[in-house]
Amino acid sequence: MTSSTRPILRSPANPTIRRLVRLRDNRRRRQAGRFLIDGWRETAAAVQSGLCPEAIYVSANQGSRSGKQADAAASEMVSATCEAAWSDWLPGDEFDQDARTVLKATPIIQPVSPAVMSRISYGQNARGAVAEFMQPDWSLSRLDLPASPLLLVLDSIEKPGNLGAVFRSADAAGVDAILITGDSVDPFNANAIRSSLGTLFTVPAAVADRDQVAEFLNSRNIVAYAARVEAAELLWECDLTGPAAVVLGSEAKGLGSHWRSCGGRPVRGIRIPMSGSADSLNLSISAAVIAFEAARRRQSE
Repeated sequence: MTSSTRPILRSPANPTIRRLVRLRDNRRRRQAGRFLIDGWRETAAAVQSGLCPEAIYVSANQGSRSGKQADAAASEMVSATCEAAWSDWLPGDEFDQDARTVLKATPIIQPVSPAVMSRISYGQNARGAVAEFMQPDWSLSRLDLPASPLLLVLDSIEKPGNLGAVFRSADAAGVDAILITGDSVDPFNANAIRSSLGTLFTVPAAVADRDQVAEFLNSRNIVAYAARVEAAELLWECDLTGPAAVVLGSEAKGLGSHWRSCGGRPVRGIRIPMSGSADSLNLSISAAVIAFEAARRRQSE
């Protein structure tokens, strides 16, 4: 792994930097079929899931040096930074030959100035590295589910932070997969990735339209339940120990008229009991409560 032939990129007008900035736009990101990950922990999670970076851009402070001297010093620092960071996030046996192979196979490990790193990073605080990946295949056909899976279906989720937080809770609760449908936010949005703490790449997931998701569930005899604030059946009373998929709707409108049926069968509504004046929880909190209650029931069986 070396960046010895790559000078520091210092200009925001550089074509590569301008291309990376464009990848922060949802539409352009989808068109390019590429996305960016900020930070070493999230990048390590993506690599552990089987993804290979197209390029890693690392902040290089050249200090008082200039020209080739600065570039050479930056190259040495970038190589050392990459190795140290990956050792931190892939500790012990996990930082194995496969991880080292990924680093060595990364086509570009590019030092950039702090100003350029700030330009290509998400949010106010740069996190030292930005990695570029091709978008993975998130089709339904790719999912490999157990005999009695627990799924979460997210329909028309609007806020990327909520979507990322659902992945984080699903990872902790042992949810087998997350299906994203409707007019949901792009899961490769930088805020979704950051909010997930990298679990966007550890929980199996698929993106498909409602009809495809319904057909997928029906063909596998997975029973769908709809989380609705007006439902009569309480979550505590619902048996989620069999093959089950719980559908959660948008933050503002819920599920509306969708998911009244699935594959010709009625979909039962369930709700989290609320003792106070509020009639609902934040979407990601609701998903966490449902996922952990289902996990508790399954473990007690």
